[in-house]
Amino acid sequence: MPLTLSSLPKSPIADTNILFDFLVWRCHTETQTGIPEWLRDHLYSKPLRELTSYLGGAGPVQTSSQVVAEIYWLAKTRARFRDWTLDSFWRLARLEFDQLELTEHLVKMPEMEFDDFVKYGPADASILVLAKRLDVVVLTQDGPLKDRCIEQEIRVLNYETVLELWKQSH
Repeated sequence: MPLTLSSLPKSPIADTNILFDFLVWRCHTETQTGIPEWLRDHLYSKPLRELTSYLGGAGPVQTSSQVVAEIYWLAKTRARFRDWTLDSFWRLARLEFDQLELTEHLVKMPEMEFDDFVKYGPADASILVLAKRLDVVVLTQDGPLKDRCIEQEIRVLNYETVLELWKQSH
């Protein structure tokens, strides 16, 4: 039986890049706040409507505390919204996380594979731990993380997969 959008795996572990794009896009579209052209172009090149549909039905969405910390850093250092504050970003982000039934897991450093921690950093190493522990799919656009997941026989979804399944179901 071929995969369809409704048969996509439930409770995925979402990586920083997917959640950050999703949150910035939602904040931009909800508040009509201006964002730098490079960021707007990046966001509008992604199938974020389809991703939103998938995430809305896949809950609870899962991630690690390390991913949330990376999102904070990205929002603070890269987003540079016009007429928009970090405070307003996180207020809306919390509402979006509630809608996704986001479950945030703490993965302690000693639980992470040392080589993964050194090579990929704490966020990606924590995702690998969670994917194995919970036996769920990883949702990422990160090439090295995707490759490591495949090496460890962890199923991976990305924008292209979600978009293809969306097209098949509509």
